[in-house]
Amino acid sequence: MVVPRSWKHADAMSAMREFLGQAPPRRAAVRDLMKELVSDNPYSARCAADLARLVSAREPGILRRYADVLIDLAGALPMEQWQARGYVTLAAALNAWTPAQRMRLLVLVRAMAEDERNALRAIALEAFGTLAAAEPELREEAMVLMERARRTGTGAMKSRARRMLLVLLAAERSRRALSRGRNGI
Repeated sequence: MVVPRSWKHADAMSAMREFLGQAPPRRAAVRDLMKELVSDNPYSARCAADLARLVSAREPGILRRYADVLIDLAGALPMEQWQARGYVTLAAALNAWTPAQRMRLLVLVRAMAEDERNALRAIALEAFGTLAAAEPELREEAMVLMERARRTGTGAMKSRARRMLLVLLAAERSRRALSRGRNGI
């Protein structure tokens, strides 16, 4: 039996550069990525999920045509594939383009926030913050969660909470500036 070597950060960065180095709309790259995401091979699926997360963080919305697939996959991956589940959840949050998609994903993110694994709770914080940045009615709840995690969470949760607080504050400033512009103030 051949066991593939582990997927390193350098591998992920190389794959991201290769993916993003292709000329848009990157149809072949997206097709290959989606094929690997739904693969029966857990290693391939995890690597693809990490790549989906990375390219989506670099270019939010790059996989928006597949947001529903990502959301469904985030809910369907077995818990023993927790890394892939977390990566797909982040990719889904970065690509959910409609309020309905974000609300569907929010159900999964809230459940993930209660997981026993610290890593999944930290990922849930980031995903919740990403969703709340796009959905103003979620911001107050997100701010409370981030502040709590910043004060009492684990190191990973504190780090994510600090980063997401900045994202949420920037989203709120943008909303206010847009509102002032519309009102002629």
